[in-house]
Amino acid sequence: MQRRTLACPVFSVVSRRRARRSRAAALLGAALAALAASSSALAAEGAPALRPEAAERDGGDDPPAVGTELFSAGFDLEIAGRTLSYSDLLSGNLRTYEVLGVPMPSLRAELYPLARSALPVLRDLGIALSYARAIGLDSEGAAGAGVSTSWSRLHAGLRGRYRPAGRTGPVLFAGGGLCWTDFDVELTGDPSRDAASVSYLALRLGVDGRFPVGPVALEAGGGYQAPLSMGALASHFREPSAGGVDLRVAVAVPFAPGLEARAGASYTRFFYDFDSEPGDPYIAGGALDQLFGAHLGVAYHGY
Repeated sequence: MQRRTLACPVFSVVSRRRARRSRAAALLGAALAALAASSSALAAEGAPALRPEAAERDGGDDPPAVGTELFSAGFDLEIAGRTLSYSDLLSGNLRTYEVLGVPMPSLRAELYPLARSALPVLRDLGIALSYARAIGLDSEGAAGAGVSTSWSRLHAGLRGRYRPAGRTGPVLFAGGGLCWTDFDVELTGDPSRDAASVSYLALRLGVDGRFPVGPVALEAGGGYQAPLSMGALASHFREPSAGGVDLRVAVAVPFAPGLEARAGASYTRFFYDFDSEPGDPYIAGGALDQLFGAHLGVAYHGY
C-alpha cells in the first residue's frame, strides 16, 4: 500500500504568521497614536490661557515700557523764579517782589508696590514723592542789604496710571496729595519785604499724561491747589482767601535701558482775594504769586 505525503511548505506558514503579527502591530500603533492625539487635545483644552494683563506685563521679547515700572526716580536741576504783585493796592507800605535765576535741585520718586501682580487696579496705584530746595538765595533788604531767604517745595500723594492703548501707547495719570511750598524771608521789620514770606500747605488734585512721539515722549499736566494755610502774606489782610493752579511740560529722551534725559518747564500761580476796608493798615484788592522754573535732569525706571 502506497503512503501519500501531504505537501505543506514550512515557509508558507511562517509568512502567514508574520503577516498576522504585522497587522496586529499596525492596529496597536494606530490605537496608540489616536490616544496620544486625544491626550494632547485634552491638555490644550484644559490649559489656562494667558490673561491679557499677564501678557501685557510680560511683553514677550519686547523691552519694558514706561507705565509698567515698579518704581522710578529722578534728579533735576531747576532754574527757578518768583514774582509777587498786588491788585488795587491803595496803601503805600507794600511793594512787589521779584527774584529770578535761582538754582533749585530737586529729587522725585514713584513706587507702585503691586506692579508685578495681576490685580487690575491696585497694580497701577502708587505713591509719589518730590522735594526741591533753592541754594544761594538772598533777598534785598533795607539800603540794598542782603537778607537770608529760603525756598523749599515738598509733595507727597497717591498716583494712579492707565494705559488706554496698551504698552506702547500713551500713559495717563491722576493723583491727589499734599503740596507744601515755603518761601521764607528773614524778618527785617519792613512790612513791604516781610509780606513776601509765604507757606502754602495745599491739597492738590491733578492729571497728566505721557505721549510717545517716535523715540521720545512728551509729557504735560496740571492741577488745582486748595491752600489749607498761606503764611505771612495772608496775615497782613482782612479775611484773605486763595487758590492755586499749576502746569508743567517736559520731553523725555531714552539713552540707555531704563534711563532717560529730561527737560521741561513748570508754572504755579496762587491768586488771592482780600476784603480790605478803609482804615486797615494794608489795603489791596488781591495779590498774584507766581512761581516758575525750567529744568534739566535724568530719570531711571526700574521694572
